[in-house]
Amino acid sequence: MLKLLYIDDEINSLFLFKELFKKWFTVYTLDDPTKAFDLISKEGINVLITDYLMPGMNGLELAQKLHESFPTVIVIILTAYDDRDIMLQAINMGSIYRYTLKPWNVDELKHIIDSAFDSYELRKRNIHLINDLLAQNKRLQQAYNEISLLKERLEEENIQLKEEFFDPNDSGEIIGQSKSIQQLLKLIKQVAKSDTAILLTGETGTGKELFAKAIHTLSNRKDKLLIRVNCAAIPETLIESELFGYEKGAFTGADKLKYGKFEIANGGSLLLDEIGELPLTTQPKLLRVLQESEFERLGGNKLISTNFRLIAATNRNLEQAVEKGTFRQDLFYRINILPITIPPLRDHAEDIPLLVNHFISSLNKEEGKIINSIAKKTMDRLMEYHWPGNIRELQNVIERAHVLSTGSKLEIGDWFNVVGNKSIIDTTIVSLEENEKQHILRALEQTKWKIRGKNGTAELLQIKPTTLESRMQKLGIQRPK
Repeated sequence: MLKLLYIDDEINSLFLFKELFKKWFTVYTLDDPTKAFDLISKEGINVLITDYLMPGMNGLELAQKLHESFPTVIVIILTAYDDRDIMLQAINMGSIYRYTLKPWNVDELKHIIDSAFDSYELRKRNIHLINDLLAQNKRLQQAYNEISLLKERLEEENIQLKEEFFDPNDSGEIIGQSKSIQQLLKLIKQVAKSDTAILLTGETGTGKELFAKAIHTLSNRKDKLLIRVNCAAIPETLIESELFGYEKGAFTGADKLKYGKFEIANGGSLLLDEIGELPLTTQPKLLRVLQESEFERLGGNKLISTNFRLIAATNRNLEQAVEKGTFRQDLFYRINILPITIPPLRDHAEDIPLLVNHFISSLNKEEGKIINSIAKKTMDRLMEYHWPGNIRELQNVIERAHVLSTGSKLEIGDWFNVVGNKSIIDTTIVSLEENEKQHILRALEQTKWKIRGKNGTAELLQIKPTTLESRMQKLGIQRPK
């Protein structure tokens, strides 16, 4: 039987109402409107009829509060006054179903109550439908978020794949047969399978990123992404949004949800390169993520779980940074569990010939230009050099020499002068790009700006015409008018 609650501060009215309507409905009565909430919650009331004027809380106030807590309950108000405007406003707002004037007629009120129970069933179905739609919308939103996250991860992967594809000198392998490099490779294979944080240290250009890639490739996370973040290349004001991501509307310009590197790296590895440059304000937040494996996006209040293997890299002495107060001691202890030092090139100079041949081979494939030999005198000069820029500097020197060599033999000109151990590339000479530009311009003038075909500039430089045109565009070389 349908349940009906009648509220009135007049005891006689309560008794009369119950006697008249109990044959049709399960009738409950109250003389205190404040007790209605507990009763409705306990008994599951369908329809409520209340007097308008009551001490403490009038019928309209009660209806408005009930509508917030029990939206399916139908409210009918009895009033001795024809407050038409007030009641119509309440009906339009959805607070009450109907109002009727006192004294009420049994048959008329019974008709109104019957209609109210019909509305109750309709309202209940509508609310269930709305809840179902909201739940469905929530599921769709979750699916959309998952798809968006997957898209972000795919974009990250594509970017990194492109970087590797267009880098002619990155084979994905560590080149070296020296004892120090072989010992390092043995250590990497040993620690790669764990999830413990690794700190790669070493001078600029020693190949820390390549070692990080090797660790990830040998780990149990190899099927997931290795996400790279250069802490020195991101402005301090943007580093947290890059790492944590942000919710739509978190700040001016945040017009959509953005996933951070912590979230994208979930299941994989996260390389924080140049971690020594991480702002002090961000360091404790990173520490919390490493300790708790959870974080919040900027502008959000939902904790997001993440599980990544941290690989940190730096050319700075972090112990000295801790003493100076520029790097947190607790964060240093957290990332320094498995420290690995990459030796400078001068400490494994016996690997230089291998590296040189590797760089030449890669450049030959990329440029379509064949260099198949290198003079012993040239190699001796390379072996004598101190290489303060390490493998990266060696790579740049070989690329420069590859571009400027006119035959099949690698030539290193006077721009590379060795003076004892401290020799450096002649800094009075123009940059590599400018040197390359001048070299190409001289060749173009010699061929009267003929690029393709026999006796053309491309043939003279022993490179593909498309490669030459690409270089010309990059260097801003235009045919004179």
